[in-house]
Amino acid sequence: MANKHIIVVGGGVMGACVTYYLSLHNNIRVTVIEKTCIACNSSGKAGGFLAYNWSDDTPLGDLSRKSFKLHEELATELDGENKYGYRKVNTYSILYQKESSLRKESNNKKQEKDILTPWIDTSGIRHMEQLGNTSDTAQVHPRLFTETLFETAKQKDNVTLQIGFGVSHVIIDDNEQLKGVELNNGEIIQGDAVVICMGPWSGQLPILKVPIDGQRAHSIVFKPKTSIPPQMLFTTILDGTQTHHPEDGTIYMCGATDNSKLPSSADQIQVESKAIEVLERLRDTLAPELYDNKNEELIAKQACYLPISEDGTAFVGIYPKYNKQVLLAAGHSCWGILQAPATGLMITELLVNGKISCVDKDAVEALDPTDRCC
Repeated sequence: MANKHIIVVGGGVMGACVTYYLSLHNNIRVTVIEKTCIACNSSGKAGGFLAYNWSDDTPLGDLSRKSFKLHEELATELDGENKYGYRKVNTYSILYQKESSLRKESNNKKQEKDILTPWIDTSGIRHMEQLGNTSDTAQVHPRLFTETLFETAKQKDNVTLQIGFGVSHVIIDDNEQLKGVELNNGEIIQGDAVVICMGPWSGQLPILKVPIDGQRAHSIVFKPKTSIPPQMLFTTILDGTQTHHPEDGTIYMCGATDNSKLPSSADQIQVESKAIEVLERLRDTLAPELYDNKNEELIAKQACYLPISEDGTAFVGIYPKYNKQVLLAAGHSCWGILQAPATGLMITELLVNGKISCVDKDAVEALDPTDRCC
């Protein structure tokens, strides 16, 4: 593709990775359109967890493996350790219940738990299993990762970011030929192809029928009073009659999703105080020594919407109309941060070479929007 103008709609991690890999081709000009701000939704509020082989029992196994390796490469190229907190981590699954309802454990078992998770109240751990180690699980700060990719891409003369107005619709002529996009302020931007990376809002553009919606998740970020090891915990906390599944990182903790309706834009997302209170209570149950200053404000009380497709699989590829000029990169659910680099490379290969070669056939076929967009 020579001297083409690509419009990328969305300033989240998908848009960042698509833009970054397109920026490496000097014969392509990229304009990024973002209504609110960079990383305004889940790309700025996720836990940033990366797993190498956790999708191996699905058609997307090669996608996750490829993307995990690309994260390693990007961290080396972009100084990810210092710029966006890239690090290798040990990952555990823990079943937790307060000590009052447990039998006493042997000293050897308690010592084992103390070694594995020195920052957790180990007296309440009923079961622990290691899910990953520093060879196959890692973490990034998602907002800083997204911002770093955009900032790196912007250093090239072929990338422009336009923030402040969203896309109202994609402009298609009578011959189903793409002409460009129209913004909410009436501005028209002409282009040769458009990539939709709008997360849960990807299904709301007129004429495009993309079965994607959003599920809200709350999270808190707090500063621990002691040093924390590089660990990620997937926990089940038995608390009275309820079972909770927060994902607890170094200073980040998130809860389960709810069915709150997706708002019109990211700046309209509401945070439920009760959901935050539950996370605070679970934090104090699981790690009472981690945060004891009740008068200190949390660093963040936040919510975001995960992009969920109707069939549970993301859309990555060419929209099945409009002369192959509209492409999709959306619907990755909780795996968006992990799978974004490979997704960005897939879209770039389609636009540059006309075919995808970076991941295997199973992944390409599973992600293909053909016959999945009605």
